[in-house]
Amino acid sequence: MTRTAFVTTVRRQHDELIDQVSGFSLGAEVPDVHVVVGLADRAVSQGRLPITSDRWQTEVVGLPTVKRELPTARGLQLGVETAVQAGADLLVLLDVTCIPGPQFLGHLLQHIREHPGNGPTLWTTAVQRLREAPPQGYEFARLEDWVVDPEHHPAPLPPQLGEVALDPDRFASPVLVISVEDLASVGGLCEEYVGGLGHDSDLAAAVAAAGGQVRLVPGATAYRRHRPAERPDALHLSVASRDALVYRDRWGRWPAAPWFADLVAAGLIPAEVDLAS
Repeated sequence: MTRTAFVTTVRRQHDELIDQVSGFSLGAEVPDVHVVVGLADRAVSQGRLPITSDRWQTEVVGLPTVKRELPTARGLQLGVETAVQAGADLLVLLDVTCIPGPQFLGHLLQHIREHPGNGPTLWTTAVQRLREAPPQGYEFARLEDWVVDPEHHPAPLPPQLGEVALDPDRFASPVLVISVEDLASVGGLCEEYVGGLGHDSDLAAAVAAAGGQVRLVPGATAYRRHRPAERPDALHLSVASRDALVYRDRWGRWPAAPWFADLVAAGLIPAEVDLAS
């Protein structure tokens, strides 16, 4: 039987973490292990948040950080190692702003059983952006009522649909699903990426380079908390440029994923980042 772990990193996003747990706790299927990596977050590492349950095993680990560069990829890799030590076979790496829907894990596990990958496989799911929550918070059993529009992927697809291939060169997602065996076979997560950017695109590139595939799981949906639209600041642009250079150094090309390509298209990336080089 597959033993599943949800892995997430947190840096003072306590409401987001509590919402994530509230969401997946409603599922008929819940993870066997929930790994939370606190990035210099004492409230998390000291167990002050109501995120535990007797329905799953909770593992909390901490990682020191600095203000300007959050080591999200390194934190996720630490979470992966913690999940493996807890006996996990399947890893679900979730951005802390993502709330799994009630059928998320059930559809995910069923699809993976019925459509095993040929070679290393990275799965993801539909991601739906939510409107701003009311004062009393989201109604987690009815999150679809709060959807604004899809993010990165099309609207949820019917569960009976078969394989849906994604372009690994353009891949970016806050939901990454991969077996422990497949992740090890491609060398694990690259820990050089910071700020929550790039590690997803890099993993897709590693899977593709190993002869594997990147797939969308029909029927499984994660909902992403509302975030006001704002112009990227200087720090965000600096982090995106830095992570793009890491990607280029590893793969010999610039990333085509939205986290970088959209900034280039908008003319926001510094001139010294030369896409033609």
